[in-house]
Amino acid sequence: MTQTSMPLSIGPARSPTVRRELRGTGGLVETLFDRRRLVWQMAKREVRDRYAGQALGTLWAVAHPILLMGLYLFLFTFVFPSRVPFGGGQGSAVTYILAGLIPWLTVADAMSRGTGAIVNEAGLVKQVVFPVEILPIKSVLASGLPQGIATFVLLLYMAAVDRHVPLLAAMLPLLFLLQLMVMAGLVYVLSSVGAYVRDLREIVQVFVSAGVFVAPILYSEESIERTVPGFASLLSLNPFSHLVWCYQDALYYGRFVHPVSWLLLLLLSPAVLFLGYRVFRKLKLMFGEVL
Repeated sequence: MTQTSMPLSIGPARSPTVRRELRGTGGLVETLFDRRRLVWQMAKREVRDRYAGQALGTLWAVAHPILLMGLYLFLFTFVFPSRVPFGGGQGSAVTYILAGLIPWLTVADAMSRGTGAIVNEAGLVKQVVFPVEILPIKSVLASGLPQGIATFVLLLYMAAVDRHVPLLAAMLPLLFLLQLMVMAGLVYVLSSVGAYVRDLREIVQVFVSAGVFVAPILYSEESIERTVPGFASLLSLNPFSHLVWCYQDALYYGRFVHPVSWLLLLLLSPAVLFLGYRVFRKLKLMFGEVL
């Protein structure tokens, strides 16, 4: 009798669907790398279009976040000085608030832009040879530029007023990269669904308007727990709270006060990008018919 040999497999087995999705995500990275100049040029064009026809033109891309930061610093320092205790940190209450507010405003802007990333470029989407995967990414990059400028202004404020910039601030590039991955995943979903549901933009606007109040940006966990017992535990259910906490650790506390949030951000950022792009790949097949 002849004995049939069984094939040996090394490593964990993956289903064909999982392998196909992983290849698709790898294809996204390859597309973005190969078309990196196009992505950058389109991101710059989106920034220019925002300020088209204005006297200062694209200079507003730098002036706007600087002026906005100046307004926030003035408001939170002199007009509405915070009496909420932000204990255990190395900076002022202004640093605490802006450390969380700056990234949240960027996420909110990216989500608002993302709903129209495909609809607003219908002419390009209908071109068969154009890589539509670029469109959500250029919106994310255009939203991220003001955050970089605003964060730089905040660091200058911390050095001048707090007279201290934590060593943990060196983690900001990593945080920004992880945040970009989260925003890219969200925008992939919003842009693809927005092509079918045009009312999505209004829904997102309501969400981002309320979002600043349901994340630990304008208050601390300790203060909200004293005011509304039990509400602080609900903050951890908001995924954006963990992003805010990581920035506050890096800029305000100067130490890992929320290690679970850092771990979640490291694990979930690639997952959000992967799942968001998976939804985009499935829905983009009908873009030409719905636009």
